[in-house]
Amino acid sequence: MKKAVIFILPVIILAITGLACDNQKSLQEYLREERRDIEKYIEREGITVLKSYPKDSIFKEKEFYRTSKGLYLHVTDRGSDSKVELYVDDVQVRFDYFYYVKDYVSGKSLEDIKIPYFELVPMEFRYGLGNYGKYSGDLSCDGWAIPLEYVGENAVVDLIIPSSLGTSSDNSNFNVVFYKNLKYTAFY
Repeated sequence: MKKAVIFILPVIILAITGLACDNQKSLQEYLREERRDIEKYIEREGITVLKSYPKDSIFKEKEFYRTSKGLYLHVTDRGSDSKVELYVDDVQVRFDYFYYVKDYVSGKSLEDIKIPYFELVPMEFRYGLGNYGKYSGDLSCDGWAIPLEYVGENAVVDLIIPSSLGTSSDNSNFNVVFYKNLKYTAFY
C-alpha cells in the first residue's frame, strides 16, 4: 500500500502542476494577441500607416507613422522649433484621455473605456535617461519620449503605444494604449 501511495502522489502532483502550466499564455502568445489588437484597431479606425515620416511633419486625418521601435504616431501640431536637449531637459506632458486598445477592439464603447486626465499638474520626465535612453520619471514611458525626435515644444500628438514602450504597468500587463492629444507643454 505504501508503495502505491508513494507512486501515486508524485503522479497527482505532476498532473496538477502540468494542468496549471497549460492555462498560462506564453510570451509569444501575448505578443501575437497584442499585434492582432493593433491590427484590428488600425482596421476599425480606418488608419493609414505611413512607411516614412512626412518631411513637412503634416499628417492627414487618420494617418499614423510607425517608428522603427513600433510606436504609432500621428502629429496634430508639430509645435515650435524648440527641440528637447538630451540628458538636460525635463519635459512636461498632458493629454485629454487614454484607453486600452484591447477594450476598444473587443467592442466596448469609447465612452465606457476612455480614462480622462484631470490632473492640474502635468506629468514630467527627464529626456535621456530611460530604458531606451529617452526618459526617467515615475509615470512616464518610452512611448512619450520617442515623438520628441520629430516634434518640438507645444507639439500635440496621438499615440498608439505597444506594451514594450508603455509604462511599467502596461508593459507587465501587455496593454497597448492609445493617448489622445498628448501635448508637450514645456521643456526646461
